[in-house]
Amino acid sequence: MRLNRRALALVTASATALVAVAVTVAVTVAGSAAAPGDPVDPGTAPQPQYDYADTAKSFLVDLNFAGPSATLAGATVGEQRSVSHLGDPPLLRLTLTDEDGAPAGAFNAWDPRWYFDQTADGGERLVVRDGPGTLTVPFDADTATMVVRDVNAGTDLVTVDLRPAVHEFCVAHPGDPDCVEADLAVTAATVTGDPLAVIGLPSTVQVRTVVANLGPDGPVDAVVTQTATGSPGVTVTPASRTSAAGGLAVGAPATLDGAYDVTCTAPGAQTVTVTTTVAPAKAKVVDAVAGNNSRAATFAVDCAVPVTLNIMPGSLTNPVNVNPGVLPAAVLTTTAGQYGNPLAFDAATIQPATVRMGVRGPLIATGAGAPEDHGKVHLEDSYELDEHTRDGDRDGVIHARRDQLGIQPGTVEICVRGRFGAGAGTAFFGCDRITQVP
Repeated sequence: MRLNRRALALVTASATALVAVAVTVAVTVAGSAAAPGDPVDPGTAPQPQYDYADTAKSFLVDLNFAGPSATLAGATVGEQRSVSHLGDPPLLRLTLTDEDGAPAGAFNAWDPRWYFDQTADGGERLVVRDGPGTLTVPFDADTATMVVRDVNAGTDLVTVDLRPAVHEFCVAHPGDPDCVEADLAVTAATVTGDPLAVIGLPSTVQVRTVVANLGPDGPVDAVVTQTATGSPGVTVTPASRTSAAGGLAVGAPATLDGAYDVTCTAPGAQTVTVTTTVAPAKAKVVDAVAGNNSRAATFAVDCAVPVTLNIMPGSLTNPVNVNPGVLPAAVLTTTAGQYGNPLAFDAATIQPATVRMGVRGPLIATGAGAPEDHGKVHLEDSYELDEHTRDGDRDGVIHARRDQLGIQPGTVEICVRGRFGAGAGTAFFGCDRITQVP
C-alpha cells in the first residue's frame, strides 16, 4: 500500500524525531474505531516541520490511548530538536506548568490516534485507532507537568509529570547548561529539651538543623524534611514536617528551627530521634553526593510516674514563706486511677537521697531544689495525711528547707521529684499549690 505525500510527510517527520533516540512507536495497533472528532479538516493542516528556534532537546512522552483517557508509558528527554507545533490542528491541547505552578506554555498537537490511509482509488481516508503514540514537546528544564486535553471531546486525557524525565536527563548529563550541580548537605542537627517528662503530660523538644550548599553551582532551592520517632514509651507529634530552604548559596548555610511535642506513655528512660533530610526542590538540580543529605539527632528523656503531693497536710491554703525552717509535704501512696494518676505508686519505695523539692521549671530542667532535710522518708498513716481518701495505706512525709526551694514572687506551686524502686529506680514527679505569706 502506497502512502500519499501528506501521509508520508507526517510519518517521516515523526520517525525522524523518534529514531534520533532509538524509540519505536507502533502506530497500527487496532483499537476503538471511534473517532475523537474532526474540529478542522486534518488534511488541510501544514506538513510537520522542525522548529529550529527550539532548543536541541525535547520531551518524548509515550502514551497509551484508550477511549476517553490515556496512560503514561514513559517520558524521556531526547537530544534533538522538537517538531514545531505551529500550524497543528487543534486536536490535542498541551498545557505546561513549571515547578512553581505557573503557566509554562500551551500549544496544539497532532493526535497520534489519527492516521491517514490511502484508498484504492488513490484518495485519503482517516483511520482512528486507540493504542500507543508519542507526543514530542519542546524541552524546558523548569517544566513540571503537562496536561493532554482532547479538544473536541472537551476532556483531559492525562496529566504527565515531566520532572522525573528532567532529573534523569540531568543526572546523566550534569554538565548540560540546562542542568545544575549542587551538593546539598545537612551539616548540623541538635535536639534539646527538658530531660524529665511526666507520663501523660506533653513536653516540648526543640530541633535546630543547619543545611548548606557545598557547590559548585548555586543558589538553589531545597526541601528539608524531618521525621520524628520515639522509643516504645513515647509518642512524638508531628511525626514529620517539610519546610523550604530557598536560595541556598554556596558558603551561606541556612538554620531551621522547629518544635515537637513529646508525650510519655510508659515510665523509664526513653529516646526521641529526629532525622533531617535535604533535597533539591527542582528536578534539574543534581546532587551527586547522597551521603551527607541526612543527619539524625537523638534526645534522651526520663519519663516520670505522676504522683500526688500534699504540701502542709491538714491545710487547705498551704501557706508558705521563705524563712528558715522546713516545709512538710506528703507524697501519697495511690492505686492506678486514684487522683487521676495512671499508675500505682508506693511511697515506701522512695529513695530518700534522690528527693528534691522546688519550683517546677528548674526542678525539671536541672533537678535544682531542696533535698530531704532529714535524709529519710517518714512513712505515716494516710488518715493523717490524705484529706480526701481514708484508704489505710502509708504515705511518705518529706521535709525541705523553705529558703532552698527557689520560691520567687508569683510562685504558686511547689513540686517534688525523685526516684523509687530498686536499683537505679524509676523517676516520679508531682506538684501542689501554695499560698505565699510573709
